Amino acid sequence: MNGIKSEFLVLLLMLWCMTLAPAAHAQTAEMFGTVTDSRGNAIAGASIREIGTAARSTISDSKGKFTLHVAPDAVLEIRHIGYKTQEVSVAGRNEVTVRLQEDVLWVDEVVVVGYGMQKKSSLTAAVTSTPVGEIRKQVAGNPASALQGFIPGVEVIQKGGEPGAEVKLLIRGAGTFGTTEPLYVIDGAISSNGLNSLNMADVASIELLKDGAAAAIYGSRAANGVVLVSTKQGRAGETLVEVSGSYSWQTPSKKLDFMNAGQWRQFINTVADNSGLERAPENVNPTASGVDTDWQDLYLRNAPVYNLNAGISGGGKHTTFHTSLGYFKQDGIVVQSGYEKYSARINSTFSKGVLDVAENVFVAHTSNRPAPSSRLMGLPTAPEKDEYGRYVSVGPEYNILSSGIENPIAHLYNEEIKDNATDVTGSLNLGLKLLKGLTYKLNLSGSYLNDRYYVHIPHYSTLWDESGKPVSGFGQSYTSLNESRSESFDYTIDNLLAYQNSFGGHTIDALLGTSWTREYYRTMSVSSDNHDLGGPDITGYNGPGTVGVREMNSALLSFFTRINYDYRNRYLLSASIRSDKSSKFAKGRRTGYFPSISAGWNLHGEDFFNVPWVSRLKIRGSYGQLGANFIDPYAFLSLAYGPVSAIFGDERVMGYITRLAEEKLTWERAVSSNVGVELGFFDNSLLLTADWFLRRNNDLLAPLAPLPSSGQTIVLNDGELPYFNTASVENKGLELSGEYRKTWGDFSLNVLANISFLKNKVLALGDGIQPIRGKDFSNKFNDRATITKPGLPIGSFWGYVVEGIDGKGDFIFQDNNGLDATGNLTGKPDGKVDENDKTVIGSPHPDFTYGINLSLAWKGWDLAAFFQGSHGNEIFCGAKYFYYFDYSTNCLADALNSWTPDNTGTTLPVAKTDNRNGGNSLPSTFYIEDGSYFRCKNLQIGYTFDSLLKNSFFKNVRIYAGVQNLFTVTRYPLYDPEVSADTLFDRGVDGQYLDAPTVNARVYTFGFNLTF
Repeated sequence: MNGIKSEFLVLLLMLWCMTLAPAAHAQTAEMFGTVTDSRGNAIAGASIREIGTAARSTISDSKGKFTLHVAPDAVLEIRHIGYKTQEVSVAGRNEVTVRLQEDVLWVDEVVVVGYGMQKKSSLTAAVTSTPVGEIRKQVAGNPASALQGFIPGVEVIQKGGEPGAEVKLLIRGAGTFGTTEPLYVIDGAISSNGLNSLNMADVASIELLKDGAAAAIYGSRAANGVVLVSTKQGRAGETLVEVSGSYSWQTPSKKLDFMNAGQWRQFINTVADNSGLERAPENVNPTASGVDTDWQDLYLRNAPVYNLNAGISGGGKHTTFHTSLGYFKQDGIVVQSGYEKYSARINSTFSKGVLDVAENVFVAHTSNRPAPSSRLMGLPTAPEKDEYGRYVSVGPEYNILSSGIENPIAHLYNEEIKDNATDVTGSLNLGLKLLKGLTYKLNLSGSYLNDRYYVHIPHYSTLWDESGKPVSGFGQSYTSLNESRSESFDYTIDNLLAYQNSFGGHTIDALLGTSWTREYYRTMSVSSDNHDLGGPDITGYNGPGTVGVREMNSALLSFFTRINYDYRNRYLLSASIRSDKSSKFAKGRRTGYFPSISAGWNLHGEDFFNVPWVSRLKIRGSYGQLGANFIDPYAFLSLAYGPVSAIFGDERVMGYITRLAEEKLTWERAVSSNVGVELGFFDNSLLLTADWFLRRNNDLLAPLAPLPSSGQTIVLNDGELPYFNTASVENKGLELSGEYRKTWGDFSLNVLANISFLKNKVLALGDGIQPIRGKDFSNKFNDRATITKPGLPIGSFWGYVVEGIDGKGDFIFQDNNGLDATGNLTGKPDGKVDENDKTVIGSPHPDFTYGINLSLAWKGWDLAAFFQGSHGNEIFCGAKYFYYFDYSTNCLADALNSWTPDNTGTTLPVAKTDNRNGGNSLPSTFYIEDGSYFRCKNLQIGYTFDSLLKNSFFKNVRIYAGVQNLFTVTRYPLYDPEVSADTLFDRGVDGQYLDAPTVNARVYTFGFNLTF
């Protein structure tokens, strides 16, 4: 039924698009033309339009040629990035050749910055524009995931292959212990849902503000950087209809080699012998010797992706508009998982006299069935289903641990899980031209997000006794319901006064503004716990259970000003300051001030600069402060929990436990410095940029565990910890990027490359604060894989160093530390191995990340290849615990190489059940793997039909085929080195606790783009 609905919607969308086709040409003549550069080389992709008409426009083909029906007295406008716009009068001619002059300041294309726009050549801060055209070539439900490798200094942290999975951007490293996400601003409206709901087909540009000077105008919300997204707008004089669609086929990019049934029986019998246990009867005399279940093949599958988008844009003398619809559907490569998104956008502008009006409204609805987080692995000797077609579990006769084993995939086909969200984001901008150069703007923007998470599990069984009665503990004996709903709403009112003026070579751009923001959030959850709803089809409940409600709201009042100055586009200066007052802090500590200053020098504009092959040379530097208030409202208030019973003497009394809070909480402050150099060679056919940066986040707002002497070791209410303003983190690094573009006749080449180096270090946690540990990595014993403390990167891997294997087959852990008489660490062996011998065994942070994008074009053909990678990071492969030491489910085939008296040259310890509860399975270098990789992220070939478009209303027709994740070169032994969406204390941990390791997908795509 869902498939029929989806196909109907796709058909309806296509019919709607086709009704928008423009009428046939009338009273026009056919014009032939060629667009070249000053040297006569063809320019492909130039925009040609007849000024003053509604629909007469086209683009030049790979040979620079175009055909257009125009009026006899038409005036054509020809534009292309990197060249000066030119107007040409037809004057009755039917053929014209246009030579565009290179704009040596082609980087003066304006970019979006905070509360305005600015020429690239006059930028003095670290602002990076993304190649949106290249990013669109990837299939991605979340545009953020497609940014990976394109932008220096930006890491995309995600779990590959999972539809609708969380995607996080890290701009110049993690510098806070709260949220690490940047501020997302879409058409001037702050998005509370990041880029999750955004339709990539709507995007016109994406800019990232990476240093303090660029982001300081946003003050308290920009400590992690800013992502500015501008969506497509209509243009006066032309009406365009754009339709694009693609179909993709996903396959698991890699599968692991697990034991077959015979290997498993051999292995588990050895485990039983090594552990002094009886062999399981089914492993000695199997009753179903023909069973050999490949659970990996049962839970991984091939799956399709559908993507369809349509939009219409245009405008007249005073108005422009752009409206679009989008549909995206991705079935997951893990069975019973999938993601679906519907989106719609309306953008419009009105300008007449002194009044300018612009509105942008976006609505998206997503439906997600998340991939299961638990491992979907069973025994190869156990069947998937019984003779009646029922999912079946197995009893203790299959297991040396004397317990039955649940069918690992039965719950997927019995439970109903929905995660539905509706996102509405919009803005309304009113502008008044008061005087020459002086403009007043009122910006009203807001974002509404409603999310519903629903889990309904009817009672079902997977094991029955001889009489057919369900065996307790297998399946679920009752029908349960868990449901949560959250609602967030925020709005912002900006009042801006902008002044621009140029005189005698001086240019001044000044801004003065105020901003008022309110944020509301409410969540409610209900759970029937283990109470039966009464029947498998009942989805309502009115009875005992667990109910939780939480509501928060906050306000932010801001004042800010900025001035940009340049003299003859040579000497550049920018300064800003912002004041933020937040209700999240106590009175007297609510206001923070965040200044910035930056300067630049375009040396190539100097009279003394005479290097013909150097067309651009700019030096710039910046300093800025940013604030953060990433805490819940009223975190500065102490709370009393209870009543709690306590014993005083021989008497039990009731009282309350106070969770003390730091009343003096105040702004977290990020102080950053940046020095950059921009170079252009050979008329800017080769561009190079280098940025060195240093950012220190001081007074981090973080929930930290105080020492036991504080009396705060008893923590109630889900383990909430008090916030402190004591920690400090440093990130410093170097970013290099380059671009080369060249045309030889019909052939053109464009190469983009970047590489980023980053060092992360915790400078302080504060007096009396314990090191921060990650989550438990096993459910059998309490131990954790990571630690965060001064002198180390955030989330460093922490454990024992394995020196070898002893004569009994157990790991030899290095003895490298002990305690003296006063209880202090000596740094010397003490003859025993204990907690004091743990040390740093790896880091999840790469030494450098990089990306390379290659674009080729020849006679209508185009080829794009994108490669990206990471080097120097380690992965804590927690999944090894389950694949080598758990023994309740299948293990990897190489576990057969475990130590035995006859096999002492191995790196795997003896296989015995003691490994389940510590010992050989404790966190150690055994789990550390090299996480470096080099990946072909995208390869696409396309063809644009030029000759077929003559005398038709189509302006552009392109078809293409491509592959994502074509190959990955890595030493990582499991599925994929992109293992986690965690950016802090558990980054780089694969298969943590009961979680499944990450499986990525290879994606084959066929698609088309139409413009008419």
